[in-house]
Amino acid sequence: MRLRVLLLGILLAGSVLADPQFPTIQSDTPLSLDSLVALGFRYNPALRQTTFDTQLNRIGRMNAIGNFLPTVSFGMGFSQSHYRNPTFTNADGSVSSYPTTPQEFTDYRVVWGDTAPDGSLSDPKIEPYTYTLPGQDVPEGDSRSSSWSLSLNESIFEGGRRFFLYRMAKSQEEINNLSVVDKQKSLASQIAQQVMVVLTQEKLLDLDKRLRDQRKDAFDLAKARFDVGAVTELDVLQAQIALGSAENTITSAQRELEAQTEALNQILGIDLKSRFPLETAYNVTPFEFEIDGLVQEAYRYRTDLRLSELSVKRARDNVNVYRTEYLPSLSFSWQYSRSRQTGKNENWTLDPKNENTYYGLNLRWNLFDGFTREYNLHTQKVSRDKAVESERQMKLSLEKSVRDAYYNLEKVYNQLQITGRNRELAERTLNLERERYRLGATSALGLRDAQVTYAQAETEHLQKTLEYQSSVIALELAVGKNFR
Repeated sequence: MRLRVLLLGILLAGSVLADPQFPTIQSDTPLSLDSLVALGFRYNPALRQTTFDTQLNRIGRMNAIGNFLPTVSFGMGFSQSHYRNPTFTNADGSVSSYPTTPQEFTDYRVVWGDTAPDGSLSDPKIEPYTYTLPGQDVPEGDSRSSSWSLSLNESIFEGGRRFFLYRMAKSQEEINNLSVVDKQKSLASQIAQQVMVVLTQEKLLDLDKRLRDQRKDAFDLAKARFDVGAVTELDVLQAQIALGSAENTITSAQRELEAQTEALNQILGIDLKSRFPLETAYNVTPFEFEIDGLVQEAYRYRTDLRLSELSVKRARDNVNVYRTEYLPSLSFSWQYSRSRQTGKNENWTLDPKNENTYYGLNLRWNLFDGFTREYNLHTQKVSRDKAVESERQMKLSLEKSVRDAYYNLEKVYNQLQITGRNRELAERTLNLERERYRLGATSALGLRDAQVTYAQAETEHLQKTLEYQSSVIALELAVGKNFR
């Protein structure tokens, strides 16, 4: 066994270098079922797709933990703006436009004529004077702004929502892992089933070749007896027709074997042109099993049942997530920012001087949202109830599937014993009829009847052997455990 595994590793190493997507396996050493299953686990596309989901396990768990941590953000901005205001509003509310023209105004002022010895002013006079207001162009200019900020937000209480999300993430991680295991079990059963089909087709091809040889002997014997006048030419012609039919049957069997071999390669995920002999499988009688023990093992090993239980658990946690929307949420926020506003002649800066610090504690309670929460919650409750019923249905069908698979295996095993005895009797009958034909004690028709009976008995036995192996695989699938 170790030698086969080593040879398989060498073959894989060479094939991966040639074509990592569809490696070509060429070997003269028979490969065991375990070796083929290992190939399928590595290259089957459907299994590889399922395996990709496990890549989300670590990041999904980190994301669930990250819900408990604060969010931190940093922002920085640089801007330049240009302004131009061609209109302005007067005191009476009217709107005027720039530019304005110079205006001359007359006003009055008090002029004192003399100053008394005690310093008081006397002899006041009112004199007019004029002044001019210059005109004003359209106000226009540029400004630059530099700023950055650092903020932190932490949700203190969300009604337990983050806790249930964390539990859902753990359930999803286990679901991803078990999905791979379940897919592996299904793939192993597919491979085993197809291996049995190929082995059976090989035996059918060997049977067709033996029947061809028998018809060749009958044809040679018919010609020899015709040469001595013991039979007519009709016997020779009928024997020759039977030989041609046997040749055609071999051609069809060879093509069918090629098709089933390529189907096996397709399941494995390797190049369809790969060719290698298969190790002959061994039989397992149904009497090695005890039906009640098989049922208990099914409850322990059926990954689809465990997946159903996890789906129920996840659905219940999801209901609790939506229940938290009825509770208030409490959060804390902090922000520190710096900024500077300058003209266009000043460069932008990474060190603005104006500082601002903000602290906030926020309480939010959604009291009414138009029954959206109620709808979402009831939707999740329906999904939970469906998951519970799905789990119950699976448990009810599990024992039935195990018992059906066991009874079918027992039936096929008993039928296999009968087809085996029929094959032995048909072979003895054929040998006796061939000897009688050689001695001239029977006709060519009697010999052909014996050949047809033997071919039917051999074919039925091979087909029943395939059905038996398929029944073993079906029982393995029902229990969720490999018996080989």
